[in-house]
This record gives sequence, structure tokens and C-alpha cells, in this order.
Amino acid sequence: MRFVFFDYETGGVLPTHPNIQLAAIAVDFDSCKELDTFERKIRFDEKSADPEALKMNHYSRELWEREAVGAVQAHAEFAAFLKRHADVQMISKRTGAPYQVARLAGYNAATFDGPRLKDHFSGCNAFLPAHPFVMDVLQWAAWELQIRGARLENMKLGTVYQYFTGEPAGDGAHDALHDVRSTIAVARCLRERSVVAA
Repeated sequence: MRFVFFDYETGGVLPTHPNIQLAAIAVDFDSCKELDTFERKIRFDEKSADPEALKMNHYSRELWEREAVGAVQAHAEFAAFLKRHADVQMISKRTGAPYQVARLAGYNAATFDGPRLKDHFSGCNAFLPAHPFVMDVLQWAAWELQIRGARLENMKLGTVYQYFTGEPAGDGAHDALHDVRSTIAVARCLRERSVVAA
């Protein structure tokens, strides 16, 4: 069973703020072994972004000018990535024909990254080859913390990562690929606990 863990970095938290980076890692869920990696910086209008958010995301104008691609291209390439890791069988309501989609997972992805991804594809009238239900590691971690009776200072990814892995979060936070790897590490810890409990 494969999951595609993904993350956006954005130019702010409002729906009108632009997506500036998209990264994903496909993993084998049993082993949490990385199978494939995706990362794109996305061109955007700096005027539409919150300057404080850009600082937090380590935005570099020179780097984006050199590496960023348009939003349509970035998402088309991401769709191709998802198709490579699509192993969930679905049946078309319209035609009755079978097709396959990928499983998505992320940190705070059910309420933030997932809706942004769906909004982009629906806005372009393009098919998103992913299951509509996004697995959210934030919610999984919140349940586990509740069961343990543990209280953290906050539920930021770095804080949760440090609690479950016992390692410092490092200084790569708010880089999409770094955050995906941190999310996978938390999911691995949660999964190992679930297996032991079973």
C-alpha cells in the first residue's frame, strides 16, 4: 500500500495567498520507505503574498527566478507523479469504468493543503488523480496525544516531530520537502505504536 505525503508552502494562510512550493514523497506504508520524490517551486506574484510568510518560508527571489515553474505546469507534473503511485481502485459513476488514484497524506492536509490542491485542479477543470479523502497526520497525532494524556506547547509540525521522534526538528521547517519528510517520520512513529498496540 502506497501513500503520497505532500505539502504546500504558501505566501500566507489566506485562501487568496499564493502557493509557492509543492513537494511530495511516495512511500510504502508498511515500511515507510521512500519510493519517489517530487518538488517544484511555483512562480507567483510577490505582491499577492504576505512578506512575513515569505521570510518564514526561506523565499529567495533569485532561486525562484532560476527554478520556479508556472502553477499549471507544476500541478500537471504533480498529477503525473500521482498517477505513477495510483493504487486505489475506483469506479466511475458516469461510465462504470474502473480507474486508479493515489492515496494522499500530509500534516494539517485535511483542512489546508488538501483544499488548496483540490481548488487548483477544479479551477483548471482538470482531473486530480487522488482519492478525495486526505489522511491527516496532525489528526492522528492529536488522537495519540489525547490517549497518552500528553500536552504539547503547540501542534506545529516541529513540536510534534520532536515529541514523537525524540530528535530536534532542525532548521529546515517551511521547506516543503523537509516538512514532508518530517511528516513521514511522525507517521512512522505513530504506525509503529499502532502495530505494537495491536
